Amino acid sequence: MLVKKQITIFIVEDNKTFALALKIDIERAFVNMNIKILLFETGETCIEKFKWENPQVVILDYHLNNKYPDAIDGIKVLDWIIKEKSEAFVIMLTHEDDINIAIKSFQHGASDYVVKSDSQFRKITFSLLNFVKIMRAKSDAAKYKRELQKYKENTL
Repeated sequence: MLVKKQITIFIVEDNKTFALALKIDIERAFVNMNIKILLFETGETCIEKFKWENPQVVILDYHLNNKYPDAIDGIKVLDWIIKEKSEAFVIMLTHEDDINIAIKSFQHGASDYVVKSDSQFRKITFSLLNFVKIMRAKSDAAKYKRELQKYKENTL
């Protein structure tokens, strides 16, 4: 049986109830996939675990310092993540439907921007499905490139 590579997802959200509901929704949507989801209330705890867990996806609350006034905000965490692992897929999550925040998020390297609303979980699931497709396409491309290289080496 072929074991699929595990996808690690960080949810960085200072609202524990929301974070847990999001985790459960993602687990239900991707029940047949090998995923690991870790929850963090602050950007600082996310950063501490980032290098050890090496997540492919981070769902990041824009306003992390609502609960912890001294906590770094989502943009600072996003900047750190992109500096450490530019290929990470980061979904910026906020309750504000503000084009300026969306633009700022994309300028700092976010892959997607989701407003907390009635359809938030569906939008996140759709975004994650697109990421999985991109990840598979990159993996297939790398595989074909290796096979082509082997073919060239064997025919020369």
